[in-house]
Amino acid sequence: MNPIITQEAGDILESERFLQCWETCHHKGTNVARHSLEVAEYALYLYEKRHRPDTDVRDVVRACLLHDIGMTDRKVHDSISFIKAYAHPRRSAQIAREEFGANQIQLDAILHHMWPVCFVPPSYEAGWFVLRSDKHCANRDVADVLKNSFRPGSRKRFTKFDS
Repeated sequence: MNPIITQEAGDILESERFLQCWETCHHKGTNVARHSLEVAEYALYLYEKRHRPDTDVRDVVRACLLHDIGMTDRKVHDSISFIKAYAHPRRSAQIAREEFGANQIQLDAILHHMWPVCFVPPSYEAGWFVLRSDKHCANRDVADVLKNSFRPGSRKRFTKFDS
């Protein structure tokens, strides 16, 4: 793990709420904690390549780790995918504000990381790092599931009739 993650967000990583993320399924084949850490790692890669001087790495890392933390809420987690896409950013922002003291930049990134599904794009560069990293990692998660489902001996084969 990149040491910047533990330096800027050690309190999040050690929190009871984040520990619940290890038990919360995200995309098939991963959990919320692993996905969020991968998003943070990739966001740091992008940040190091290109960022404006006024963009704080702390905001990027903390927003990455908190962007899906609302999935630990049973009510959000058990909802259907379409509703979950709208509900989890708001719940994640609420948890980030109440439990981790997230600032306005972090909250904006969390609330808008589902753009264009949520209709409003992020207002700050930190939010764009979170959004781009989340899409990259989510696509990779789904591609891994699909790739593994077509291997010889795999138990499940996806068809157009699967729901």
